[in-house]
Amino acid sequence: MKQLLTGLVFIFCIGCTSEKGPAPASTSVDCNTAVITSARMYAIIQENCTNRACHPGSGSPVVADFSTLAKLKTYVNGNEAMFRLRVTGPNADMPQVMAYPALSRATRDSIACWIGKGMPD
Repeated sequence: MKQLLTGLVFIFCIGCTSEKGPAPASTSVDCNTAVITSARMYAIIQENCTNRACHPGSGSPVVADFSTLAKLKTYVNGNEAMFRLRVTGPNADMPQVMAYPALSRATRDSIACWIGKGMPD
């Protein structure tokens, strides 16, 4: 028993090190070179925001009606700071219902680039 315990302690000690793992690869989007279209961004919004019954244009929350691209752009133009905070910011919390996964960093960066470029078609 003593040999087994000594062996386990030895394995534990050599298995634990103070070395750090490699840094994660950057998934940031370069806004200067990225080609981001309204059609692609609206498809992402439909998939993650309108098709999940959160912002379909009827019911709650009506104020954030993303049922058409024009309505999405109007909302973003009138509420850009809040949209960035909730959708693209470092502490973004959308989508937030029914345990849907958070938007990836690359997706949030793409949306931010699209807004930053004036939401071009």
